[in-house]
Amino acid sequence: MEIPMLTKFVNGLKMFWESRRLRWLTIVFVLGLVLTTVLQQMALLVPSAWAYATLISAAFPMFFLLTAILSLLGLQRFVASEESYSSSAVMFIIWIFVSIILQVYFVFNLFAVFMIVYFGIAFLGWISFQAYFSTRTSLGYAEKADVRENSRLMKVLVTMSHIFCYVVIFGALGYVLSINLTELLANLPRLALLVLGTLVAASFNFFNGMILGRQREKTTFVNVALIGLFISLYSAYFIYNAGKTTTLGFDIVGFAITIFFVFYTMSSVGSTLASRAEKETRWKISKELAVTLTFFLASGYYFADTILPILPSVDPVLGAAMGDLTKLFIFPLVALVMELLFIRRAGKVLEPAAELPPEEEPIMTEEEAEPSEEPVVEEIAEAEEPDVEEEKPSELEENLWEEEDQ
Repeated sequence: MEIPMLTKFVNGLKMFWESRRLRWLTIVFVLGLVLTTVLQQMALLVPSAWAYATLISAAFPMFFLLTAILSLLGLQRFVASEESYSSSAVMFIIWIFVSIILQVYFVFNLFAVFMIVYFGIAFLGWISFQAYFSTRTSLGYAEKADVRENSRLMKVLVTMSHIFCYVVIFGALGYVLSINLTELLANLPRLALLVLGTLVAASFNFFNGMILGRQREKTTFVNVALIGLFISLYSAYFIYNAGKTTTLGFDIVGFAITIFFVFYTMSSVGSTLASRAEKETRWKISKELAVTLTFFLASGYYFADTILPILPSVDPVLGAAMGDLTKLFIFPLVALVMELLFIRRAGKVLEPAAELPPEEEPIMTEEEAEPSEEPVVEEIAEAEEPDVEEEKPSELEENLWEEEDQ
């Protein structure tokens, strides 16, 4: 028995377990997540250990970046073996040491490059991937709402759903203000970003309402309403996470949700990138490159998200909320773009049916139909009377025409 969403999730993760090399890289990735979490908790207990925690944790994204580059060049065998885990372990020790040296060099000599790679590409890139695939999943459910006609009851329900989206967004903000107002007032940058992010989510709902007005007589009307509902629920979740009482200690619920989203997006990103290897296209990538690129983005995001609260130059409370605050800005923007593309695609699908009305179908005239009868008559005549003279088919043809005239 298959459960559509769960089966798709599991099948997406199967790619990371297809070969010995990919299984080893997956083990290293999980090890990096666990070690990064442990080092963060140690740095919270001993603040002076933040440099060591950062140094070791940052080595894993750098390792996967190097692995992705070597996979692009077809040299992945020098990072992990396809025959032996022990050989892979030896190569891992060498490459993780090289990764530590490289990222130390970047921090002290090319700090701007370090920030771009870890926070610009990995952190923001992974959140953008999350927004893209979450929105695509929402659109997938929305497309299943096959509504041929928008009744008055349906329009009333969609209007109520649109109003409910505002209630969810501002209700989440009101709730966190009611339970955590003192802490938020003590951290004005966090409060300002939280309010601004809420306004961005509400602005998406406003533009979504304008689109609903234009689509009220079209089959995409319900689809647009559903994507608006999904994004408002996502935004409410981010508002709550970014504005709730901050616990710098280990939060098992938050950790479980973060890991789930990491693996959920891994499944979508990895399967999508790997599918390029099966297509006839100029831009083809190997599964090793797809997996290592996915691991680089995921580990880079997790490193940035867990390391921000322990950096001396960053407010720990603001750093802990930065991941959800960033998602609060990016998710609605990505959703709006994808929604417009969805409407455009749906419009193109419906265009051909509107261009061919039934009354314009070609009708064969009597003159056009007559020549087609000649070879048939001749074939019948030849089959029935093979020994007749050549003039006989023409006489039979004349008799048929005379009958038609009568």
